[in-house]
Amino acid sequence: MKESLLHKISSEKKLLEAWGKLNKSNKSSYGIDNISIEDFGANIDDKISSISKKLREGSYRFSKNRAVLIPKSNGKFRPLQVPTISDRLVLKAIAIELESQFEKTIKQSDGLSFAYQKKLGVKNAIDKIKEHYDNGNTVVLEADLVNFFGEVDKEKLLKTQIFPQLPDESLNDLINSALNQEIGGLDKIKEHQKKYFEGLNTGIPQGNPLSPLLSNIYLSPFDLYLKDKGYLLVRYADDFIILCKNAEDCEKAYKDCLSILTKLDLKIHPLEEGDKTKVIDLSSSTFDFLSITFDGQSFYPSIENIERLKSKIRDICNGKVEYNVLSLLNKTFNVFDGWVSAFYYTDVERYSEEIDYYINRQLFLALRKFDWKFTPSTKGTLPNKYRNNRQSADCLSDIQRQKSGIPNCNELLVEKRRKKNDT
Repeated sequence: MKESLLHKISSEKKLLEAWGKLNKSNKSSYGIDNISIEDFGANIDDKISSISKKLREGSYRFSKNRAVLIPKSNGKFRPLQVPTISDRLVLKAIAIELESQFEKTIKQSDGLSFAYQKKLGVKNAIDKIKEHYDNGNTVVLEADLVNFFGEVDKEKLLKTQIFPQLPDESLNDLINSALNQEIGGLDKIKEHQKKYFEGLNTGIPQGNPLSPLLSNIYLSPFDLYLKDKGYLLVRYADDFIILCKNAEDCEKAYKDCLSILTKLDLKIHPLEEGDKTKVIDLSSSTFDFLSITFDGQSFYPSIENIERLKSKIRDICNGKVEYNVLSLLNKTFNVFDGWVSAFYYTDVERYSEEIDYYINRQLFLALRKFDWKFTPSTKGTLPNKYRNNRQSADCLSDIQRQKSGIPNCNELLVEKRRKKNDT
């Protein structure tokens, strides 16, 4: 007798595999039960054994998701629903199995879709843009889907695209439950911000490990339709661009996008508004995609991207995160190192001096709060172009920066690029 999907994903071996693939970069991340990844990892074998037993008995129940708001560059917020670590583990096990079941569907979008796929990421999307541009496609239709995750008709998705393709129905109830978890922790969200969570359960929840895979499956018909029309689509989740030879082709592509998206009950911002959906001629302008700017010659982090990095460093150094001197330096390094790792393949050098001086200034201010003693030889001087009119020019000296354990930007870039070349 063939093993059911439920029996397969609930084995201790599969759950342990899912635990190994679960994103643990933020060890303090937690769900509504306040149990962090670090806490959950203790006695993991016992926890996996208990979860396995409950799944096979049919007694496993998903908890409420924790409501979280993530600031966006436009001053608004992206609502996330953060599952408990136990739920994340189960959802990851389901996601791994569904990836296997829908491998052919996902593969049909090869060269078009770059988010949430094995061995693919932003760099691959950027490489594809460069390839199309070098072939003479220098005019871009830039667009994103309106409230994609909230607008997806999950009932239609499950009934028409997911469940009919599965070899048995043993996971159906579990998947249904996973996409209809209640939202908890709204009492900790400011009253005027609770609007971001209104109607969220009509779509697929952001923050759920199943949602990335489901989004790619749902948008597969969109990818294939545009591919059949001959368009050069580059999609990353719900953000996409189409590269064309001229503006007229971009306008035609926009109309074809409207046609297929209407069938999927999705919308994009009107081209007529020229805001979130627009046509850009790279011979005379630049465009931003995935926090990276392209000017027809170089790719480099966007201005908003740089400001977000500065904001994160400023928050750490201003004490919005509790720290001592060691954790201050560690947290700053981790944020900086992660950022350079994400954008090492772009022209980061154009910002390296600015970023280094910014870090030196923020660390100086933070260490001064710890009554750190600075002498004239241990203080650096902030150039006028990186100073506000009323601030002093004091910052860490180059020697002090080296002693902090945080490499300068160009040193980190060289290291990242060397490691990537070695692999």
